[in-house]
Amino acid sequence: MIPYFIDFQNLREELKRKKAEKVLIQVPEGMKIYALEIADKLRDFDVRISSNPTYGACDVEYYKDAITVQFGHAEIPNITYPKDVIFVEAFSTRSFKEVARKFANSAKCEKVGLIASVQHIPAMEEVKKIFEEEGINVFVGKGDGRIKYRGQVLGCNFSTARNVAGQVDCFAFLGTGKFHAIGARIATNKSVYILDPYSNIITNVDGDADRFLRQRFGAIVKAEEASIFGIIVGTKIGQKREKLALALKEIVEAKGKKAYMFYAGRINPEDFYYNVDVFVNTSCPRITYDDYLRFPKPIISPIELQIALKIKAWEQYSFDEIVEVDRDKY
Repeated sequence: MIPYFIDFQNLREELKRKKAEKVLIQVPEGMKIYALEIADKLRDFDVRISSNPTYGACDVEYYKDAITVQFGHAEIPNITYPKDVIFVEAFSTRSFKEVARKFANSAKCEKVGLIASVQHIPAMEEVKKIFEEEGINVFVGKGDGRIKYRGQVLGCNFSTARNVAGQVDCFAFLGTGKFHAIGARIATNKSVYILDPYSNIITNVDGDADRFLRQRFGAIVKAEEASIFGIIVGTKIGQKREKLALALKEIVEAKGKKAYMFYAGRINPEDFYYNVDVFVNTSCPRITYDDYLRFPKPIISPIELQIALKIKAWEQYSFDEIVEVDRDKY
């Protein structure tokens, strides 16, 4: 049984309005075990299941002869998508009641910012009510043009957290995994606690963020001595920052160093065995941070490059966030 609320009736009606015959379904890694059940719900159509990984609404697979249905992600407002792409949000049915009360009864924060990954957005009202019953002031920030919901954070955008950082003592992240929470911690310089509704465990990521920064500063030190840079440009619909990459190339060359541009859709670190000293990633930020040890050479973010080249100071370090991408025409 699929543990998410998915409006299949509305989806089927929309597919009929589009006169769909072939339907390609995309599901994120955490939902792949339900892919067959999802396909069964759409048995009126010629369904194909994409086995490629998909990491967000920035990562859409589409073909001219099929309607793509991407499950589990909210569309990014400031991206222009092909017309035959449908997003179907999948909201978790898991309750945060127990872990929220546990946090409220032990929290040292009087003013808490609420943030969540998209599948837990509906749970924010439940958590907000519990916190307020315990005398905690709750703040939910509005994001920039890349964010659909208040309080929503992406792995590449923490604008909802930054929006209220000056008003809160700490943040409570509704979800699992540390990446989003660490990003919010670095983006706001406020403590972030993960409220996991599956284990009912509360985790503070301050120590993880410190370890993350030590790793990143180590990469910057290596980049300071580099003379040949490989700049990676992602070609996926919501990750393409070619204009930024070209600007970085100019910066590198102005410093008397060499820069080469590499274009890729799906970036496999083991394929980047080119004879450069350092790679600079302008695609999905998670590639820089999560796959760092898989690359044969150090890989850094755009802000880390500027620090390595002495254009920005170490104190100006920030998490790589995507605000907007180059727009393609379809």
